[in-house]
Amino acid sequence: MNRDIIRIRKIAIITFAATAAIEAACFFILRGRLWDFLGILISGLLTLIFFMATLAVYLKAAKAQPQNKLKYLMLILFAKMAVSAAVFYIIGRFSDVNVMYLLVSFLIFFTLFLNLEIFLIYKRLLFYKN
Repeated sequence: MNRDIIRIRKIAIITFAATAAIEAACFFILRGRLWDFLGILISGLLTLIFFMATLAVYLKAAKAQPQNKLKYLMLILFAKMAVSAAVFYIIGRFSDVNVMYLLVSFLIFFTLFLNLEIFLIYKRLLFYKN
C-alpha cells in the first residue's frame, strides 16, 4: 500500500505540473481577455480537484471488499456530476466568466483526466496486488 501512495503522489505532482503548464500557456495566448482565461483556469482547477479526489477514492476502494468497490466508484461519479452542475450554475448565473470557454475547456480537461485514470487502472499502475 505504501507503494501505491508513492505512485499517487508522483502522479499528482506530474498532473499538477502539466495542468499548470497548460494554464500558463492559455494565459499568454489569451493575454488581453481576462474573462476567457478565467473560464479556462476554473475548469482546469475543477478537473484537477476531481482527479485528485478520484485518486483518494480509489485508494479507499482498494482497501474495500470487492462488492463495495462499485459503491465507491458510483459515489465519485455522482459527486462529480453534482459539483460540476453547481459550479456551472453559480458561474453562469453570478459571474462574467465566458461560459463557452469554461464548458469547452472543462470537457477537454475532464476527458484527458478520465483517460489518464482509465490508462492507470488498465496498466495496473495503481492498486495492483502482487
